[in-house]
Amino acid sequence: MSYDSTTMRLMGGVPGQQLFLYRSPDAIGAVSASGYFDKAIAEYNLASGDIILAVSGFGALNVLDALVASVSGSTATTGLLS
Repeated sequence: MSYDSTTMRLMGGVPGQQLFLYRSPDAIGAVSASGYFDKAIAEYNLASGDIILAVSGFGALNVLDALVASVSGSTATTGLLS
């Protein structure tokens, strides 16, 4: 699958300090891949430093990960927070 804006929720904050909740049946490897959240740049004003709490793989094995966004132009990359 791919990014689905209907399962993304802005929890609060300002660009660069926003917190999102995102749910996807995709595995975390796909969700954290470069370009996955590109559409969220325009749809949610996703900016570098924003945090995405991603619940991935639901329906089989649910996983919760925290991702930090890095945006350059129209490309979003995310890295797992440790």
